[in-house]
Amino acid sequence: MGALPATKPHNSGGGATAAKSESADKSDHLKTLIVVLNWNTYEMTKECVQSLRAMEGDSFDILIVDNGSQDGSLESLRQAFPQITMIANGRNLGFASGSNVGMKRALEQGTDYVLLVNNDTVVKPDLLAELLAEAKRSLKAGMVSPKIYYADHPDRIWWAGGTFSLWQGVPRHLGRNEKERGRYETARSIDWATGCVVLISCAALRETGLFDEKIFANAEDLDLSLRMRSLGWQIRYAPAAKLWHKEGFATRRNVGEHVRYFTSTRNILWVMHKHARALQWLTFCPYFLVRYVCVLVLKSLSRGDVKSALGALGGIVAFWRMRYRPDSAVLPEELTRTTLPMTEDAVVCATPTDTRR
Repeated sequence: MGALPATKPHNSGGGATAAKSESADKSDHLKTLIVVLNWNTYEMTKECVQSLRAMEGDSFDILIVDNGSQDGSLESLRQAFPQITMIANGRNLGFASGSNVGMKRALEQGTDYVLLVNNDTVVKPDLLAELLAEAKRSLKAGMVSPKIYYADHPDRIWWAGGTFSLWQGVPRHLGRNEKERGRYETARSIDWATGCVVLISCAALRETGLFDEKIFANAEDLDLSLRMRSLGWQIRYAPAAKLWHKEGFATRRNVGEHVRYFTSTRNILWVMHKHARALQWLTFCPYFLVRYVCVLVLKSLSRGDVKSALGALGGIVAFWRMRYRPDSAVLPEELTRTTLPMTEDAVVCATPTDTRR
């Protein structure tokens, strides 16, 4: 992996760092809860949280939500960060429901914003300040999305905003795999925001609701973006806010690439079911089957990965089961096993008196 930009050391006293950028000063009085999900990935979560603790400003708290880890990572995180509040879900709730646990906490606490952060990321110290500055410039910003680079190629773009049309139904990343050449440096409204790292207005959440928990993982961010836009909220892209992402690491390590293909095809169909008109299905179906599903299947078979090819096709079957048999299992076996209760759900493992980082 290429070297990531170093983050500055955290002020162990828990207060603001000595130096604040101008953008941080503009956002001092907005309270933010940062939610990080962990699932059997202690070292990666630790690195992510360390970068978050090094961020500028002092108007944020960090909440770690553990999604039923079985590798001892929760206990290790409690030892590494005794001052951070942690919630232990007794099973794997998926990204959608696991994130909802954190977002509900943010709404209960009356915070202004919630910042969802994938644990396979490392952020720049001014990330939150830049996101908040963009949110303040756009008063109807329901979600603000940063610029994201690949962790193993730090100068190569993973995300510079997203496009989506219900006539095609497949969400796209702008700038993906492009080397940084300054093409995507203008703040603007976009079609949807990736849940990899996203700042979400709590005022917007109270109006739109949280992630759709039937989605489990993949496309819950697209669905929420569409719901927000339908109610007049904007999805903004803030290129000055930057981070680096180890794409799909937890899923590949814990359950395999085929599970991502399964949930991707299933959930695109579910989003279309929720948002598309009948006429839009006429153009979506051939595009989705030929340009998306067939590409996934052929790409999998070309590398000898029959399991992922079957996963992409299995997601289509699962969608129809979601439609007509809502009480049936709609997840692959690898995920179903992780969703079985181990302990009582939503147990607070550590709630320090001073929750500030």
